[in-house]
Amino acid sequence: MDLVRKYYDIIVETLKKIETNEKENIRKGAELMAEAITEDKLIHVFGSGGHSNMATEEMFHRAGGLACINPIFVDGIRIPHIPRAERLLGYVEEIFRFYDLKKGDLLMIVNAYGINSVTIESALLAKEKGIKTIGVTGTEYAKNLPKDFVGRHPSGKALHELVDIFINTYIPYGDAVIEIEGCRAKVAPITTFANSFILNSLVIETARILSSKGIEPPIICSINTLNGEERNQWLYDKYRKRIRWL
Repeated sequence: MDLVRKYYDIIVETLKKIETNEKENIRKGAELMAEAITEDKLIHVFGSGGHSNMATEEMFHRAGGLACINPIFVDGIRIPHIPRAERLLGYVEEIFRFYDLKKGDLLMIVNAYGINSVTIESALLAKEKGIKTIGVTGTEYAKNLPKDFVGRHPSGKALHELVDIFINTYIPYGDAVIEIEGCRAKVAPITTFANSFILNSLVIETARILSSKGIEPPIICSINTLNGEERNQWLYDKYRKRIRWL
C-alpha cells in the first residue's frame, strides 16, 4: 500500500469535509473579522498550546494574510515549551492583561484538542469580559476523553461548547492517521493542514466582504517581491504601534 498516497487522500478528504460542512461558520467568522477591521480593531489570534501555536504564526505577517493580526505568543506554551504548561490554571488572566484584550475585541482561539486549561480559561474569560470568540478545533478529544482526564480543564468543558463561532477541523482522536506495521503509534498528523485551510479561508472571506463594501482589505504583500516592503508601508504605519511583534 502507498502510505504517502493514503495520507494525501485523508488530508484531501478532511479539507473537503471542512469546505462542505463549515462554509457557513467560516462565513460567520469572516463577518466578525470584517466588522472588527471596519471598526479599526485588531484581530487577536491565540494558538493555546503546543503545535497549535503554528496557527498563530500562519496568521501573522504572512504574505497574502491580514496585517491587523495581533498574535498572542506565550513562551511557556509554545514549541519549545514547558511540558504541561498549557494545563496551568490562572495563566490566562495575565496573558489577557499583557496583550490588552478588552470588551468588544475579537479573539480567535485555535487548539487541536480543545480541552486544556489555558484554552478553556481563554474562552471563559473572553465570555466574562465581553470579547467575541471564534474557535477552531475538533470535537473528538472532548468526546473520547473522560471529564476528569488530567489534561482537561477542571470544568470538563470543551472549546467548541464555549465560543461564539465554532469551526470544526474534523481531526481524529490522536491526530495522526497512518498505521505502519511494527510501529506502535500512528504517524502523520493532519491538524496543521486543517488549521491552515480554515484560517486562510477566513482571510479569503474577510477580504471578499470588505472589498464588496468598498473597503480595501489590509493584506500583507511578500517582502521578497519587487517593491514588497514599500507596498506594505501603509500597513506598517497603521498597525506597527499597536501590534507588539510587528
